[in-house]
Parts: sequence; C-alpha cells; structure tokens
Amino acid sequence: MSFEAHKAVAEAAERHEDVSKGKRLVPLATAIIAVLAALGTLYAHHRSISALSVKNDSILAQARSLDLYNYYQARRTRFTVYSALLAAGVPSDPAARKRLEDAASVESRASAQTLQSAKQFEATSEHEQDRSENILQSFETLEVATTLFEIAIVFVSISTLSQTRLLLYLAGGMTAFGIAFLTTGLLQAH
Repeated sequence: MSFEAHKAVAEAAERHEDVSKGKRLVPLATAIIAVLAALGTLYAHHRSISALSVKNDSILAQARSLDLYNYYQARRTRFTVYSALLAAGVPSDPAARKRLEDAASVESRASAQTLQSAKQFEATSEHEQDRSENILQSFETLEVATTLFEIAIVFVSISTLSQTRLLLYLAGGMTAFGIAFLTTGLLQAH
C-alpha cells in the first residue's frame, strides 16, 4: 500500500472515531437548523407574494368603488336636474312631463343601487387592506425566524472551529426562539 493510500485510510479511521465519540451533534444540528431556515425562507416568500396579491385586490376594489361613487354622483345630478325641471314646470306637455318623471324615478332607484354597490366595493377594499397588513406582519415574523436560524448556523460553525460548547448552546437557544417565531408567523395569517 502506498504512503498516500495509507494516509487516506488513517484519516478516514480518525474521522470515523471522531463521529463515534459524539461529534455527530454539530453536523446534525447544522443540518436541522438549515432545514428550518429553508422552511422559514419558503414561507416568508410565500407570505410576501400573498400580501402583494391581496394588496392588489384591495386597490382594484377601491378603484371600482371610486368609479361607482362617481357614477352615483352623475345619476344624482341627473335626478336633481330632472326634479328641478319638473318643479319649475318646464315640460308643459303631459307626455313630456310623464317621460321626465319616469326618468327621474329611474335615476333615483338606480342611484341608490349604485351607491350600495360602491359601499360593498369599499368594504371589500378595507377588508383586503386589513388582510394584506396581517399577511405582511406574518412575513416579517417569518423573516425574524429565518434570521435567527441563519445566525444559529453561524454560531454552530464557529463553535466547531473554536471547539467551545458555549456557542453551541447559544445556537440552540437562538434555534428555539427561531422555532417560536416560525410558529407564530405561520399562525399569524390565519
């Protein structure tokens, strides 16, 4: 057996001995924390996209509401003009007067329906705005969780290099806080 092959076998045996002595904790902890960080990132990105989508729905509902309020105002203006013409006795012909009365009546009923629709779109807009804010808060909480997991990974790595357990315990604590933030963030948007 050559010297290089013998050296490689000796290193492999040494690594196997290190792993057997309980040094599996650090790679295992790093892998678990990395998976938690990936999940936090995945859910945070999903919440970010959801918040933008719901915000768009809110803006569209608000625009539709404003259009309907403008349409309501136009109908009320027509009703007022028709009513003023009738009050002034402008149409002297009974048939013309009847058509004007009918038009005023249609504008009055239609404007009430238009106002109701505008209010419904306004309520939808406000509801979607609140939903967007709630989802955005969930996103921010998930971002904090992900940051804690990423810092914990760095502390685990430094603890391995410096061979100190204090940083490993600190990483464990940060991971616990990260799990709490992850859980809170997942539950916030529901």
